[in-house]
Amino acid sequence: MSLVSLKKTGLFVLVLVLTTVILLGTNLPGEYRLMYALQDSGHFLIFTLLTLFALWLYGKNLNQSVWPVMSLTLLFGIAMEAVQYLVGRDPSLYDIFMDLLGIVAGGVLYCGFIKRTFSPRHSLLIVTLLTLLAFSQPIYWSLVYQVRVDQFPRLINPDSFFSRALLEGSEGGAIRPIELPRDASIPADSGIDSCVYVSLVEGPWPGVDMQEPEPDWRGYAYFELAIYSDQGGDLPLTLRIHDQGHNRHYEDRYNRLLTVHPGYNHFSLPMHEIEHAPSGRNMDLANISDVKIIATQKHIGKGFCLLIMGLR
Repeated sequence: MSLVSLKKTGLFVLVLVLTTVILLGTNLPGEYRLMYALQDSGHFLIFTLLTLFALWLYGKNLNQSVWPVMSLTLLFGIAMEAVQYLVGRDPSLYDIFMDLLGIVAGGVLYCGFIKRTFSPRHSLLIVTLLTLLAFSQPIYWSLVYQVRVDQFPRLINPDSFFSRALLEGSEGGAIRPIELPRDASIPADSGIDSCVYVSLVEGPWPGVDMQEPEPDWRGYAYFELAIYSDQGGDLPLTLRIHDQGHNRHYEDRYNRLLTVHPGYNHFSLPMHEIEHAPSGRNMDLANISDVKIIATQKHIGKGFCLLIMGLR
C-alpha cells in the first residue's frame, strides 16, 4: 500500500471515529418532540457529508459506479444502530432511513457537482427534495408548536389538526376527532361543534395525554375543562398535571378526581390548587409538561368527548 493510500485510510478512519462519537455521544438538549425530530434528521446531514467525503477521497479510484462506497457507508450506518444498546439507546429503522437519504444525497451531489455525470441543476433539485423529506418531521413539529402558541391560553382546539397533534391515547386510550351529536346539550354560546373522542380501550390507565402543552401557566387563575359524556351514568376520571421537575411519584403532581355526569360537564379548577399540589414544593407553573385525563380498568369500553381545555 502506498503512502498516499495509507494517509487516505488514516484520514477516513479518523472521520469514522468522529462520526461514531457524534452519533452515539450527542443528544440535543431537552426532552421535546422537536428536539427528537431534529436529532433524527441530523442523521441525514451527517451521512450526506460522510458520503461526500468518502467519494471525494476514493472517487478517483472508481471506474464508473459510486455504489460500492455508498453501500459501505450504509453498512456503517446500520452498524451504528446495532450498537445502540451499548449506550442505552434503542435502535431505529427511521434513523437508518435518514442515513440512506443522506447517502443518496451525498452521491447525487458528488455525481452532479464533482464527477459531472449528470446536470448540477438536477442534482440540486433532487437534494432539495431529499432535504425537505428528511426534515419533514422537524417542520411538522415546528408548525404544531406555532399553533400551540397562537391558540394559547386555549390548550386544544378539536377542529385543528395541528392542535390535536399534542394529544395521544394514554396507556390504553384511543383518540379521534368527531362531530358532536346534534342532541348534545352543549351551551349555545360555546361555539363548539366538534370534539376529541377518547375511547377507554385497554391498559391500566386508559385516557388521553397532552404532552408538551404551552408550558408557562403563570398569571392565570383557573384551569378550564369541558367534557361531554355519552354514557348512561357517571364516569369517574382523574386529572393529572405535572411539571418538568416531576419525580414520577404520585404525591409530586396535581391529582384531581372528576365525576363526569351524562351530558355536558364544565370544570373550573383554581390555579393555586395546582401550584400547591406537589408535596414539599410548589408546581413550577412556568414549565408545565403534561396533562392527563385517565380512568381505571373497570371503565374500559366507555368513552367521553374532550371539548375544551385551557386557562382563564
